[in-house]
Amino acid sequence: MIYHILNGDSLANGFNLEGEKIICRECLIEGDLQAKNLAELWKVRAELLRKTYGADDYFENVKSEFDKLNDLKPNDEVNLWFGNEAFCQVNLWLFLNLLESKEATIYRIFPDSDDWNCSFENLEKCFESRQKLTKEDVWLGKKLWKAYCFQNFDSLKTLSQTKTKGFLNLPEVCLAIIEKETQPKKILQRIIENGETDFGKIFNQFREKAAIYGFGDLQVKNILKEI
Repeated sequence: MIYHILNGDSLANGFNLEGEKIICRECLIEGDLQAKNLAELWKVRAELLRKTYGADDYFENVKSEFDKLNDLKPNDEVNLWFGNEAFCQVNLWLFLNLLESKEATIYRIFPDSDDWNCSFENLEKCFESRQKLTKEDVWLGKKLWKAYCFQNFDSLKTLSQTKTKGFLNLPEVCLAIIEKETQPKKILQRIIENGETDFGKIFNQFREKAAIYGFGDLQVKNILKEI
């Protein structure tokens, strides 16, 4: 069986390659992640998204997609379609953490370009150039996830120096994640101090200056509430 794990519904819409789709509808770049086990993590995330976005369908719409991994068999193939920016990377790390105990063959699919734009316009071309992940790559993803969850930034810095073909620009991404509670806010403050008041223009300027985060408009609005 072939599985395609897709980072978001926008990628899933129009995705026509052979295989079962698993859609990641999480935004793990924001909010609490500390939990004793996976069951507790789902409860923590469900409550967070309910309070933050009014979403009351977490278990039906989000967790249910993760549950599809329970059907994986040793000969199955898993293709991970995630961008290189921080938003996509932390979601990818969770999946690698979950896949580490499986025996499936795992591939990473990279975007059309190696910048911070998470774009898979040419699906076939991206798929053809996919990278098979080694056990070391998957284990690295698991360790990155654990370090990120518990905000062990020293460990995150050390892990970011690992040489691997499974991740691009890992040192820059990890540094951005370490600074995500301060740097985005500083960037938005400077934009506002320069006199910009229109959210659309603020968002576009932020995306230009902080593309590495991959934040959408909802994340930027949440940061603006804290300024």
